[in-house]
Amino acid sequence: MAAPVAAYAAPVTSFPDIVIGRPGADDVLDLPFGIFTVRISGDQTAGALSVVDSILAPGAVGAAPHIHHGHEEYFLITAGEVTFETADGVLTVGAGGAVSVPRGRPHGYRNTSTEPARLTTVFTPAGYENYFRAVAEASASGEEITPELLAALRAPHRTTSSPLDLPPHRPSGG
Repeated sequence: MAAPVAAYAAPVTSFPDIVIGRPGADDVLDLPFGIFTVRISGDQTAGALSVVDSILAPGAVGAAPHIHHGHEEYFLITAGEVTFETADGVLTVGAGGAVSVPRGRPHGYRNTSTEPARLTTVFTPAGYENYFRAVAEASASGEEITPELLAALRAPHRTTSSPLDLPPHRPSGG
């Protein structure tokens, strides 16, 4: 039996209007690890949430293991397969699957399949979409994208790198 809604009550940041995401050219980010599109930014939601779509090429690492200390991250896999590395193990999730990562939990993800993978990611609260903008800006300027640079760009967003000692892989079945 599901818990009453009140059991899930948490402080809510509200935004006054319905938001319709219509990304412009500045919202499509060509990153070394994929094409990321900011569909809805924190500027549109008073910081409550942001929505980012991404396309990862076969073999691409979307993110090496890291920890968000200031926001949650929710993934919906819309095409292909994405392999998530967590402290609980390695899990492959196919189209239609979803993954919820609470703040403080180490995780990373990659496309280990031979087809492009598509994901929609929601960040609550918003702000992490600006990390992707910073990576795109660094890449466009010709800066070498190293793990050290990525860690430095994550730091303002209360995100740290996190090596994982991973248990065995387990497929999700969907």
